[in-house]
Amino acid sequence: MRTIFVIAYLALLGLYLFVETGDSFRRRAVNKIVLSSLFLFFGQFWFWTNGYAHGWQFMALVGLFYTCMGDALLLFSFGAGGAAFTVANLCFIGYTGCSLWFGGAFFTVLPWCVGFLVLYLIGFFWTVKTKRIDFEGRTAVALFYLLTVSLHATLGVAAALFLPNTHTRLLGVGLLLFMISDHFLVIYKFKRKQKCMLRANTASYFIGMMLVALSFSVLS
Repeated sequence: MRTIFVIAYLALLGLYLFVETGDSFRRRAVNKIVLSSLFLFFGQFWFWTNGYAHGWQFMALVGLFYTCMGDALLLFSFGAGGAAFTVANLCFIGYTGCSLWFGGAFFTVLPWCVGFLVLYLIGFFWTVKTKRIDFEGRTAVALFYLLTVSLHATLGVAAALFLPNTHTRLLGVGLLLFMISDHFLVIYKFKRKQKCMLRANTASYFIGMMLVALSFSVLS
């Protein structure tokens, strides 16, 4: 089943990269929603069948749902899509944080995570102060969103490094690609509206979510 999922998913992703910058909104919308539905369906299926459906682990399931919802809403409203993705980010923070906590590695990785976030804040405010990126009056909203997506990626990578197994490795790399995709989107939205940036955003995001879904295909 994993092989079928990966082949079908990557084929649709290749098609979406082709139609994304075209003139047909309908083709873009259908292709994107089908892609999102695939990672949501298979992620949920494996979540339920491989022993993840317990307590705090449901945060990952909610995160998958709101990520898919964010994809759909983003077709119509940047703000509404961003709100849905923020909820998803918070769910993934909760899931990865609890994974580290119950795995006994939380306090080991905490100093590294805090250090990364401090450096990230310095870089963010330097970017704003030097006007390298103009968030068009939405600096606080952008900062909060980017902090949430960066934090779940940091915790995901930490889980992959300090609690190494197939699930955490796939999840960590997937969340890292999720974070990278949002930074491509920031550049596209607020700096350079180049097609290569949009395609980089799409490719990194959907490959990341494929890996997140696949992370639940292994037994808990």
